[in-house]
Amino acid sequence: MGRNIDVVGNALKIFIEKGSLSREDFPMIHESIINNGDTLEDLERICQTMGLFLNERAGTFYVSPIPGMKTFGYTNEEMRREFGYSFNNEDLYAALFIIANVITEFFPEASTAPTKLFMKSNDLMEIVDKKIEILREQTNLDEISYEKSYNFEVVVKKWSDLQRVKHDKGESDSKKEFGKTSKNQLLNTTLRFMENQELINLVDLNGDKAIYITERFKATIINAYNDEEIQSEIYNYLDNLLTE
Repeated sequence: MGRNIDVVGNALKIFIEKGSLSREDFPMIHESIINNGDTLEDLERICQTMGLFLNERAGTFYVSPIPGMKTFGYTNEEMRREFGYSFNNEDLYAALFIIANVITEFFPEASTAPTKLFMKSNDLMEIVDKKIEILREQTNLDEISYEKSYNFEVVVKKWSDLQRVKHDKGESDSKKEFGKTSKNQLLNTTLRFMENQELINLVDLNGDKAIYITERFKATIINAYNDEEIQSEIYNYLDNLLTE
C-alpha cells in the first residue's frame, strides 16, 4: 500500500512539473503504473477529481483536461489571461474555433491517427475563412449555436470584422504579428498558445509557418476527444462544413 502511494505521489509531482511521464525518463515509475492495476486506477481516480484525463501513447503518460470541464486545464478567465492582449469572450471563442479547426485538419472525421504530417499556417487561415463564410450563410445559425452549445454567431461576427493584417504605425510596413486586432494576429496568438502548451511545434517555412502536432496533441485527441463518452459534436460539425 505504501509503495502504491509513493508511486502515485511521485507520478503526480512529475505531471505537475513536466506535464508528462515517459518510460525513457522515468522507467521505474512508468513500469509500476503499467504493471500494477491498482496504481493505475488510483492515479486515474485522482486525475479525474482534478478534472484531468490520464492517457498514454508511445511509452509516455499525459494528463489532458476533460472536455466540458476546462480547456487545456484552464477556466475561461484563466485562458483569457494566458492568451494576453486583454482577450475577451469574443476573442476567446474565435481562438477556440481556430484550435478546433487545427484538430479537424489533422484528425478528420474522428480519425484514430493524424492524416497529415504538417500543415501551413496560411492554409489554416484559408480554411478558417471558408468555414466562417459557410457559417455566415446559415439562416439558422442561432439554432445551430444553441444545439452545439457554442456561440458560432459571435465567432462569425468577430472574424468578419477583422482585417487580414494590421501594420505597425509609422513609416514601417511591417505587420503586427500578435494580438487580436487582425486575423493574422489572432491566428498567430492562438498558435503560440498551442505551442506553449506543447501541443504543436512551429517551424519557419519560406515565409510561412509549418504546424507539426506533438505526441501530447495526439494523445489528447486520440484518447480523450475520440472517447465515446466525451462529446465532440462541435468538431464533427466543423469537419463536415466543407463537405456538406
